[in-house]
Amino acid sequence: MIKKFILQYLIPVIVIFSLTAACILLIVNVSPKKKENSLYEVNVTHDGLVQTIACYLVRPIIESVFDRYIEKNGLADYLNAQKEAMAQELLNFQDINHGNGNEAFCGQKVSLQVHKVSNTHFSPFFIEDITLEIGKERLKELSLGVIGMREGGERMILASNNSYYVKLIKVHNVYPSDAIMIFDNLINRTGKSVKCGDHVVIKYNIKKHNGKLQVENKILEFTVGDKQVPLAIELGVIGMKMGNNRTIISSPDILTVTNNIPVNMADFDKENISIITLSLEQ
Repeated sequence: MIKKFILQYLIPVIVIFSLTAACILLIVNVSPKKKENSLYEVNVTHDGLVQTIACYLVRPIIESVFDRYIEKNGLADYLNAQKEAMAQELLNFQDINHGNGNEAFCGQKVSLQVHKVSNTHFSPFFIEDITLEIGKERLKELSLGVIGMREGGERMILASNNSYYVKLIKVHNVYPSDAIMIFDNLINRTGKSVKCGDHVVIKYNIKKHNGKLQVENKILEFTVGDKQVPLAIELGVIGMKMGNNRTIISSPDILTVTNNIPVNMADFDKENISIITLSLEQ
C-alpha cells in the first residue's frame, strides 16, 4: 500500500518539484539575450515568479511568430529603413541667431565657438574654440549640425548624448551660393537619407542647357564631403534615399570647385548651366 502510494503520488511530486526548481534556477541565472540586429523588441514586464516563467516560455514563441510574419511578407527592408531613419532623427537643432555671413556646407573647414552640455550628467560651463572639417570623423555629430549655419549665427545642436551651443565664427573655404537648384522625384519616402560623410555610389546623366543629352549612365563612387567629385553632385546627393531620383540645375562655377576630381570635366558645360540627373545606387 505504501509502495503504491509512493509510486502514484510522491514520485510525480518530486519530479514536478525538481523540474520547477531547475526552471527557476535557469531563469534566475540566465538572462535572455537580445537578438542581435533585431528589427523589433518584445517588451514584457515580469515582476512575479509566474510572470517571469511565462515571459521566458512565451517570448520566444512570440518572436518566432513575428520573424515568420516579417519574412513571409518581405518587411525586413522596410523595418531596417525605419530603424535607420529613426537613428538619423536623433540629431536636431534650434537656431538662436541666423547670422548673415557665408553659409556652411558639407566638406568645408569652419571655425566654431562651442559650449558642450552632457545630457547624462552636469558639466561646468566652458567655451572652446574649435576648427574642423564638416563631415569628418572628428566631432562628426557636432559638424553635421553646423551645416546650413551662416557666419555669426548661433545654434543649439541636440545629439543623442550631448547638446552643443555653437557659434559659427568663420567659413575658411567659401563655396558659391545660390548656384544650384534641386528637384526631387520621391519614389521612396522612407529609409536612410544620404548625409555628409557617407560613402555612396550614384548613376548620373548630364544634359546641356538646351536639353541635349551630353553624358548618359555614368557611375561615380565617392565619400560625400571628400571633394572628389564636382561640387554640384557632392552637395546635390545629400538627403537622397535609395530608389529616388534627383534633378540638379547647376551653374558652371560649382562644377569645378573641388580637388583631384576623377571625372572627365569635358562632360560639363563651362559657360552655361548643366542639368544633372542623379539616381542613388548604393
